[in-house]
Amino acid sequence: MTEQRQHVRYQVEFPVSFAGHYAGIAIVYNLGMGGCKVVSNVPVKSGARLTVHLQIPKQAIAITIRAATVRWTMELEFGMEFLEVEELERARLEQFLATQVNIAS
Repeated sequence: MTEQRQHVRYQVEFPVSFAGHYAGIAIVYNLGMGGCKVVSNVPVKSGARLTVHLQIPKQAIAITIRAATVRWTMELEFGMEFLEVEELERARLEQFLATQVNIAS
């Protein structure tokens, strides 16, 4: 199975909080403009809609993803696709990712 991603992914590690169909705190390990992979002790199901707050290091205010959907789950990990991101938040995310190293997968 070949994975087709529209956006480059970057290896990161920082906290994220989420709310919506489920609420909790997780750690982001893989992040791109279109989504992320997180590890959390909160079990979620595919298809869940969430609002996500990325706690980017050295930034006082979290980057808010207004709407994301859970695309896959595997034990304590799950992947989210970002659906609604305000333009200012998108620009902040782009600026942060420009400082990261591409993991090419």
